[in-house]
Amino acid sequence: MSQDDEIIEMMRCPIDGTRIITRWRCENGHEFKETNGILDFLTENVESHELLERVAPIYESLWAPLGLSLTAGTSYSSLMSSAASSMGERHLDVGTGTGKLFDYGKCRVCVGLDVSLRFLSYLKKKRPNVIAVRADARRLPFKDSSFDSASSLFVIHMLDDPSLAVQEIHRVLKDKGRAVLTVMTDNNVIDKILSRWWGLSLRSYDYYLGVLTRYFEVDKARKMGAWSYFEVVKS
Repeated sequence: MSQDDEIIEMMRCPIDGTRIITRWRCENGHEFKETNGILDFLTENVESHELLERVAPIYESLWAPLGLSLTAGTSYSSLMSSAASSMGERHLDVGTGTGKLFDYGKCRVCVGLDVSLRFLSYLKKKRPNVIAVRADARRLPFKDSSFDSASSLFVIHMLDDPSLAVQEIHRVLKDKGRAVLTVMTDNNVIDKILSRWWGLSLRSYDYYLGVLTRYFEVDKARKMGAWSYFEVVKS
């Protein structure tokens, strides 16, 4: 099976869950598009944060490394290395941004998903072998048990209901599949400043731990400054 055929076989319509039968139309006739190598399966107008859009050109080289060093007391590269260490044959990175994570691990089918066309355009320029998918983390356009591993770094705390993204990641992972998540949590004064800046309603470390234990076995969990880091296994 070619990789193109494999991707078609993995994908599902985010509207009704039916199979994708051709590039890119589902069994019930819903059509999606591919533009400049980006598969666009976004069904609603979900926008990326305006500030993130503006810093996209310097996100992986300056914004994220400096921001993480100041707010988490750890380096961007060390966190990425940890997150990529459990990368399997098929890997999904939810909220991938420019896809920097894929520089730190190996996967045969590497899928980066985001709502931002701008970030996904940078991903395709820098990492053309990564499959770029524009879609909503709450409605992942993939069939059940499609991926060996998954990640979502610095993203799902920005959703109104992060549990929906956790549930979707669980759905598309294979049994015993591993996932890594980092989220901003209500840990200290830094996260309170950041949450006001970003306009977020922060949730606690215990909230995310509770959500994750509904769907996964939690292997590792720790606070790191304004953030919390979780490694989980689908049991």
